[in-house]
Amino acid sequence: MKRILFQAAFMLLSTTVSAQDVIVKKNGEEIRAKVEEVGEQSIRYRKFTNLTGPVYSIARGEVFVIRYESGAKDIITPLDRSAAAGKTQDTGIAAPSQQAMRQAVARAERRKRDKLWTFGLRAGAGVSFWSFKDDLKAQFGSSSEQVSFTSNPRLGFAASAFAERYFNRTGHGHLGVGVGYMQNGGATEGTVQGESFTYDMRYDAFAVDVYYGMRPVKNGFYMRYGLRLQLPVGMKLRMGASPNLAGLIEGTDTDVALDTWYDVDKELRKSIVPAVNLTCGYTFGHADIGLQWAMAFASPHQEMGKSPWSLSLDFAYRF
Repeated sequence: MKRILFQAAFMLLSTTVSAQDVIVKKNGEEIRAKVEEVGEQSIRYRKFTNLTGPVYSIARGEVFVIRYESGAKDIITPLDRSAAAGKTQDTGIAAPSQQAMRQAVARAERRKRDKLWTFGLRAGAGVSFWSFKDDLKAQFGSSSEQVSFTSNPRLGFAASAFAERYFNRTGHGHLGVGVGYMQNGGATEGTVQGESFTYDMRYDAFAVDVYYGMRPVKNGFYMRYGLRLQLPVGMKLRMGASPNLAGLIEGTDTDVALDTWYDVDKELRKSIVPAVNLTCGYTFGHADIGLQWAMAFASPHQEMGKSPWSLSLDFAYRF
């Protein structure tokens, strides 16, 4: 008799334990049950407290995971994916968590955005406002008091290659350096005793730009500011005058030949020309287009005007 009672108690206990499946809903609620069927649209189960009672149903989209009494787990709807993605459970491989997916996306964005080094080419064209009045007057020596000048905006262009180093911690912030060539040229109009003449000048230089950039600042717009160092490598001058003025000019103590380009002596070019510059523009794909303003601290030689500035259209392409 005791043996029969013991066996009955053991069978009842085994039935009770085997029924303890746990259905965990996406909102965190747990249902202790005996799962009867896991269908494509719903999950059928009996309540643990009434294993012989009615069968209940719950939509798959509401269920996160089922923990079976055997210890096995069945993820029905991963928290970061739709209910349809629950079919991935058939492979036995759990889908990545929401946090893991966010981290993967962030890493991909950083690789695209924070490429440590980028290289490219830059070109620009615009106008500058160098003044040569003092320099030109000096060319006329003792006759300089008879001469007056009017300086016009001068056309120029520049081309350079650049490299930029990006920083992970500052997003799109980067340091850049560019090395290239620039040329500036134009005419200054003058008068001597009421007669007009022109003084043409071409200015060639190597330039080094060192700058800090942010791109994009907002909605694709970028900004760049820094220091430009220009090293004049060549200057050419030419003066033209009407025939009735030519004799007067040639009678002065200037050594400038009319209608002839000649090189400015290296001593007159002096040293490096430092300038600050600021560029604002828009970036699209690998290209930037913007407007650059620059202000020089000094002139290529002492007699030139003070604080010349320039304004140019700037285009850059990154490989």
